[in-house]
Amino acid sequence: MQEHPFFVKDRVVVLAHRGFTPPTENTLGAIQHAIASGADIIETDVHSSKDGIAVLIHDSDLMRIAGVSANVKDLNWEELQQITLNDGSFLLSLSDALAAFPTMKFNIDVKDRAAIQGTVKAIESNKAHERVLVSSFSNKRRKDSLKMFKKPVATSASASVVISTWLLFKLGFKDLSRHLSGIGALQIPISLYGIKLDSPKFIKLVNSTGTQLHYWTINDPVEMRRLVELGAQGIVTDNTSLAIEALGKTS
Repeated sequence: MQEHPFFVKDRVVVLAHRGFTPPTENTLGAIQHAIASGADIIETDVHSSKDGIAVLIHDSDLMRIAGVSANVKDLNWEELQQITLNDGSFLLSLSDALAAFPTMKFNIDVKDRAAIQGTVKAIESNKAHERVLVSSFSNKRRKDSLKMFKKPVATSASASVVISTWLLFKLGFKDLSRHLSGIGALQIPISLYGIKLDSPKFIKLVNSTGTQLHYWTINDPVEMRRLVELGAQGIVTDNTSLAIEALGKTS
């Protein structure tokens, strides 16, 4: 487990996937929509521009969200700011997002190694250490990011740690506290590579360590309630309003 102000222990949290998909993911309007809908946390992704700015974007290129055949890493931030997205909105930097929403928590997935430095700089300059979670699919990238901060930030397990946790569970380990030391959450789908990650016994064992379980991407209210009843502490969703209603939360 990891003791950090980012983690809420007395209620289930709703994480807006990619900053709440409509009207456009990871944009200023999307985040405003998510907050208005009652999201507790903005889940987002960062890639680096050519000049080292951490940009909120899931894909490495701009084709899907803007119809532009270009990679984020090949354009400077000034150039990226001129690109109009499919709904007429624009890209947002991590630093600008943290500044625009100074009390909001952000769950940040560092998508490429080049984005580490820009991510750290944005968090440091906004003094946002207590309200961010930084992680990555790559455990090395996650660890390398964490080493650069002047103050601790929250973190969740990379894919390899999730899989090794499940393997230890299947091998019959009764205490995973040491294995999950320093890991605040497993942010996981219901299944991964054919591995079932929502069994009651697995959830109970992880919960016994103090490490939280956040499930993504859950857009079915029945599934939301089922996972929470089993012991999930967080639901990552594209539909914040639906999750708020399904879980009986007050926005």
